[in-house]
Amino acid sequence: MLSTIKEEKIREVPSSEKNRVAIVGYNPAGVNVYLKLKQHPKDLPRFAGFIRVYDIAFHPERKDLPPILGDISSFKQIIEEEGIDRVIIALDPTDISKIHEVIQLCKSNNVQYDLISDLYDIVYGRVFQQILLDIKRPIEISFRRFFDLLFAVPLFILFLPLWTIIAIAIKLDSPGSVIYSQERVGKYGRIFRIFKFRSMRHDAEKLSGPRLATENDPRITRVGRFLRKTRLDEIPQLINVIIGDMSVIGPRPERPYFVEKYKKEIPFYVNRLRVKPGITGLAQVETGYDESIEDVREKLKYDLYYIEHRRSFWLNLKILFKTIWVVFTAQGM
Repeated sequence: MLSTIKEEKIREVPSSEKNRVAIVGYNPAGVNVYLKLKQHPKDLPRFAGFIRVYDIAFHPERKDLPPILGDISSFKQIIEEEGIDRVIIALDPTDISKIHEVIQLCKSNNVQYDLISDLYDIVYGRVFQQILLDIKRPIEISFRRFFDLLFAVPLFILFLPLWTIIAIAIKLDSPGSVIYSQERVGKYGRIFRIFKFRSMRHDAEKLSGPRLATENDPRITRVGRFLRKTRLDEIPQLINVIIGDMSVIGPRPERPYFVEKYKKEIPFYVNRLRVKPGITGLAQVETGYDESIEDVREKLKYDLYYIEHRRSFWLNLKILFKTIWVVFTAQGM
């Protein structure tokens, strides 16, 4: 039978030490994460140690490991005393509630996180390359921001005449505003307001509350159906890209209500929140609109694939060309 581990005191370090990393999960997976990253000494972040989640005995054979800093119940105290701004979550992939709890702690304490989402990743080392690249990501972020602005600003100017035409069509078709904004969940769970051309009746969810659109959804207006098929309803999101809430390419942002729902029902749905959401994405050009939770599960596979390969120039180019094809052939929903 597994015995209870005795409480260790939190190790004190000088308050001047900052930008350190901790592993949440003192277990075989957590130790393996550390040992794999240790194989890259030039890029190895400054590890503070392990944060224990489960109160069970674990005695690794290796003795040259970072210390145990304490329990997850002392998360806030640990990160403040240890100068931690990033954690690697190495928990059982099936323990969704505990993973969700740790992610909420990270978000409430402004700590970035990497989620080890698959034992296959741990064994074959795919995730370690991702973590190392994320730790060195300032150059990549600057390049992507440059690309987003280079793409979004000219398109915003180019589409301005089209805004007038679409606005008149929406007004003639149904009462209500031309553009509406709605809360969406962005990178690391940050809430922002997304802009879209209105494609549904102004009172679409007054009685039903939040729900997914369907193929023949009666709430969608005549003009709205055309806008959705051509994806032209997304044009105002160029504003979101310009102000930095979104990227041109990435997972589509979802409403807080659905994010909370999917995080509880779909393992590793939170991994979508590791990058900025996009106007278009791999899931959007390969599938249609979500009509059921199974559609969401299917799209998640594409989103996670894109996140893992988002540095591929050819993949991003493919997504842009497919998006243009959808616009001109009206192959959207």
